[in-house]
Amino acid sequence: MPRNVIKSNKSKQKQHETNPDIHRFIDFFVRTGERILGTKPQVIRGKDGRLVSFALRKLPVGKLETLTVWFLARKKKLRPLIGTMLSVRVLDELMREMNKSSFWKDVDQLMDCYYPRQSTPILWQPFTYKDITNMKEEVARTMRKL
Repeated sequence: MPRNVIKSNKSKQKQHETNPDIHRFIDFFVRTGERILGTKPQVIRGKDGRLVSFALRKLPVGKLETLTVWFLARKKKLRPLIGTMLSVRVLDELMREMNKSSFWKDVDQLMDCYYPRQSTPILWQPFTYKDITNMKEEVARTMRKL
């Protein structure tokens, strides 16, 4: 009898293991909704998690976040719900919009508007001609000293 109890506990543990990207995306959806719409979108516990889990099997988190910004910025008349964003009609409209030549430019502008890109730190920026010249001079000085 104790073996059955152990097996059922293990199966319960496996069921409760969740993907951290689901929580990360739902938090992103709520923060973006507050930023774009000024109100906190409603999250339906359980349903939205399953929808996001299914969507994450098809798309990475970054693309879902981009879809979120596009949905919340362009579809303000629709209810700001994850279920609405992942509905067939919205995704069909997204497919039609993607065929337009200016779509990706608009998406980049939306992302930059609501989530401006951080400038890279000075250490990670590519070398300039001045940097390369200074390195050459420094190496030449140390070689002359030897």
